[in-house]
Amino acid sequence: MFKRFLFLSFFVIILFCYGCVGSIDDRGDIVTITIWENYNNEEHDVFVRIVRDFEDRYNSNNPDIPVFFIVERVPFDGLLPKLKTSAMTKTTPDICRVDIAHVVPLAFGKALFDLNQFGAESLHAKLVPAAINSNIIPIKQPDGTVKAGTYGLPDQTNTTVLFYNKDIFRKRKESLLLSGLDPNRAPRTWEEFIEYSLAINHPEEGVYAFAMNNSLWWTFPFFNTFGAEFISFQDGQFITRINEPAAIAALQFKVDLYRRYGVEAGAWQSGALGKEQGFINGKYAMIITGPWMVKTFKNSGIDFGTALIPSGPAGTSSNVGGTNMVIFKTCKHPEIAYEFLSYLVSEEVQVFWSNELGQIPVVLSAFDKIDTSVFPELGVFMEQMKTAQARPLIPNYDILETDIVNPEMYTALTGEKSVEDALNAAARMIESEILSIMNE
Repeated sequence: MFKRFLFLSFFVIILFCYGCVGSIDDRGDIVTITIWENYNNEEHDVFVRIVRDFEDRYNSNNPDIPVFFIVERVPFDGLLPKLKTSAMTKTTPDICRVDIAHVVPLAFGKALFDLNQFGAESLHAKLVPAAINSNIIPIKQPDGTVKAGTYGLPDQTNTTVLFYNKDIFRKRKESLLLSGLDPNRAPRTWEEFIEYSLAINHPEEGVYAFAMNNSLWWTFPFFNTFGAEFISFQDGQFITRINEPAAIAALQFKVDLYRRYGVEAGAWQSGALGKEQGFINGKYAMIITGPWMVKTFKNSGIDFGTALIPSGPAGTSSNVGGTNMVIFKTCKHPEIAYEFLSYLVSEEVQVFWSNELGQIPVVLSAFDKIDTSVFPELGVFMEQMKTAQARPLIPNYDILETDIVNPEMYTALTGEKSVEDALNAAARMIESEILSIMNE
């Protein structure tokens, strides 16, 4: 009941935002567009260059009414509180960079423009599917149907892949060869992953084949490769599918790595050596993590490689992180704001952004124009992005993960519950605490 109150209170604030007046008045004949962003210093500098370039281009083509963009930096962790405050003080920005998880509640709260009215649907096929899909949000209408709108465009995307310690693989070369495995590459399927892990694993020496997290987001690589689905719309209702056979098989495989095969180090337990630090220390041979760790691993001197998430019954896949740019309904000039966002996701800008920063472009045509000689790991991440999948597009995703699914997965890992019982319990709570509100 308390969670339901929090859910509804959040939407009262967001709906209030819908009725606000824009924060920045046009100064005479100058149109001003305010952007809130939370990039790091290097990203911010590149972003401002892109903004000023768009200004110059736009104003040269539209000299009668010049446009000026005000770029305001907001601390990442302080963005949501600032948005709530700005809604109440009528100072919301025109454009805002938000985490992909926050687009959904803003869309359900009717705070954002559906960018389809400006032609966003024409961009869908050009963009990385996992990145744009986090913006295509189905919302139940008063007549019981569901309509999907495009409530943002991706500005930054990432995923996770398999990292492996080449030194450990070389040390276990004989065992790997005896098992018919190539010590110079990572496993390509989950079946191979078990074989590699058994050949590498030496807990008596303090070396484990694998280390993992226990959270839903970090478990998506397992769920997705087994073809599991979480939420779908059927017979006029949102339903959960987290306890269907594919999801049960995926979580069972993950649990088996620890409980059956003993190749996972228990890094998910409180007080255990974290997977990234254990990877650096040579204690864990393989982990799943993201591009944000590449620089740290290189600086540590570890010899590592990257590979796609091993394929399961549904092929290779992974999770999706990143941020999206949204336009608030308080924006007085949404067409101009949208024109800027379209420019931001153009091939030209994405090639520039990615080559400057070593990041994954959000437009598919830019992939083969990225200089991977400077950032060699980027090629694996770009390939993984082609099959990565966005998280469930529901307003209370944080509650679904933190309060419902994570604790139930923990009971399966500890053996307190079977995998099936844990996911059945999670499904019941998702239906009663999350979907019942969405289905009203």
